[in-house]
Amino acid sequence: MSQYFNSSSKRDEINEYAKDLNSPNFDKKREALKKVIALMTVGKDVSPLFQSVIKCLEVNDLEIIKLVYLYIINYSRAKPDDAIMVVELFRRVKL
Repeated sequence: MSQYFNSSSKRDEINEYAKDLNSPNFDKKREALKKVIALMTVGKDVSPLFQSVIKCLEVNDLEIIKLVYLYIINYSRAKPDDAIMVVELFRRVKL
């Protein structure tokens, strides 16, 4: 688990996470989401990844959906209007 906390938040890293979040590979998405949640947990700003994280809801994987939920819960404190729009996407998820 500590491997998720060993990175510094640079613009290149954010772009790399966005690339992995948009990847068709589920394992890459899952690992990128875990890294984003880890960065978010230590207080880094990962709000530029909002759209990429939301797109992960298209995947019917419970772990990915839970990670997206954690991201949205944290993000909703800063931008509640954006978070409200995501509620409908969570309602459409079929597992």
